[in-house]
Amino acid sequence: MRAQHAAPRDQTTTLTPEHDDQLHAAVALYNRGAYFDAQQAFETLYNQIEAGDQALVRSLMMLATGMHLHFNRGGGRGALNLFRQSLVILDDLKPERDEIATGELFDALEAYLLEVQGRTKPGAGFFDRWLAPKIRYVR
Repeated sequence: MRAQHAAPRDQTTTLTPEHDDQLHAAVALYNRGAYFDAQQAFETLYNQIEAGDQALVRSLMMLATGMHLHFNRGGGRGALNLFRQSLVILDDLKPERDEIATGELFDALEAYLLEVQGRTKPGAGFFDRWLAPKIRYVR
């Protein structure tokens, strides 16, 4: 469990410490490539938080679902559409939200989407696991 935050909440911090712990656990699953498990963890968190605080988690949930489809179900338009929807939300959350470097994630996902769209064959390529955007924290 992460240490409790003593800093006051501002527009870049919206989650309670308990929900923040859940977010970090879901991000760890995502960054390990356990996209389906990450999606489930993001969805659980999404259902527990207030509607006004859901944007970041919704974006990460869409990203994890898109990655799962891309790597395990052959990708296709569904994965690409989820990536695009995640980008729209992330664009409104730049440069950071709840310690997540949303601006960096936006740039990485946009580059990844352009790479995947430019292919003649759908689905994940050999290097895609290394190219997939990672969710990073603000230092």
